Amino acid sequence: MRRKRRDRPQVSIRVRQIWEIVTTSVALLAGVYLILVTIEPTRLVIERYVGRLELSGLVALIGVMLEVTTIAVYQLGREVRGLRTRLAGVEREAVTHSLTEVLSSLENAATGRRQRRLEVLGLTLNTVWPVLATWLTSHDRPTGWRITLLCLDPDFIDRAGELPGEWAAEARRTTARIRSFLDQEAEDLHRRGIVVELKSYACVPVVHGFRFGDGTVFASYLQWTEGDRIRPFEFYDRLSPDDRSPRTAHYRDLFDSWFARAATIRGVSDAGAPGKETPVT
Repeated sequence: MRRKRRDRPQVSIRVRQIWEIVTTSVALLAGVYLILVTIEPTRLVIERYVGRLELSGLVALIGVMLEVTTIAVYQLGREVRGLRTRLAGVEREAVTHSLTEVLSSLENAATGRRQRRLEVLGLTLNTVWPVLATWLTSHDRPTGWRITLLCLDPDFIDRAGELPGEWAAEARRTTARIRSFLDQEAEDLHRRGIVVELKSYACVPVVHGFRFGDGTVFASYLQWTEGDRIRPFEFYDRLSPDDRSPRTAHYRDLFDSWFARAATIRGVSDAGAPGKETPVT
């Protein structure tokens, strides 16, 4: 049964190709014939060796051409509609406006231990952490994950001047909630093999987002508003690990460079000693 199902698309493609060849050939022959009968020398040759078409025959021939043309136009329209649908699907997969949709990749992630990794280059983690906390304590609790959370350093936000001032308070509240949660759930997380690293960084995150262990990246960007304020774009570019295009490779390198920069420029408000990671397991 499965083999028959796999063969059906191939058969339908071959039938369509044969049909296109036949209809194209008929249309070309009919067109050439109509052109030749309008030229006196060739018309005489055709009438002598092929035969002469009466008016009814010419009308029938034109009718066949019109029918073939109509079918060809219909098929072209169907192909265009199909292409539009496929392109719309690709666009929906390439761009998402929902943080929940981004983090739903956690549930669909591959089960391989090497791929159970999430790295977040966040702003204040104010919207990211509640979703992650819910996932970590869900009914089907995950196991064997390594999660790295990079959050803007509140002191850096205060000093930077260009970043929204309210982000500093958000970052302080969120990092406090994360540390409290990890302290309370430390034993359970350790038992399930989950490692969480919370770090602060001190640079403007023009590019930020998520990187999964399977190579999937969701990248977003900061923009200037008309009121001379910085705010994040309301969408994420999805960079699939299966996409080998130069564009995706460049965007992936762009995200990787900003993640590496943020991981290097540590914030002064980290709970650990300066220059030392603060892993919470």
